Amino acid sequence: MRVLVVDDSAPVRKRLRALLDELGAVEVSEAADAHEALAFLDSTQVDAVLLDMHMGPYDGLKLIGDVKQRARTAIVAVLTNDASEAHRHECLMRGADFFFDKSRQFERAAEVVVRFRPTRA
Repeated sequence: MRVLVVDDSAPVRKRLRALLDELGAVEVSEAADAHEALAFLDSTQVDAVLLDMHMGPYDGLKLIGDVKQRARTAIVAVLTNDASEAHRHECLMRGADFFFDKSRQFERAAEVVVRFRPTRA
């Protein structure tokens, strides 16, 4: 399973990488922002993208749709500190498959991404 972790915090990316590795993700890649993520997705097929909602001017909300265009079968999970119901609804409406509160569901986000890996066409 190939997972792309997109977060502007290096410690968060490192922690997610460790969790995903423990759970059996075969290949975990990282991107510090949306532009790095899109460049990566233009050259590599992934099974899942785990992304932060707030990463500067090109935020995770916009990135959700762009990921879905480039990686149509990939699971998209949002992991954010800004886990209001309004944000959850907006992310799911834009195509996210899952939405997690970074302060309470960090480990759960990694577990769900690995558990619900899609099958490639």
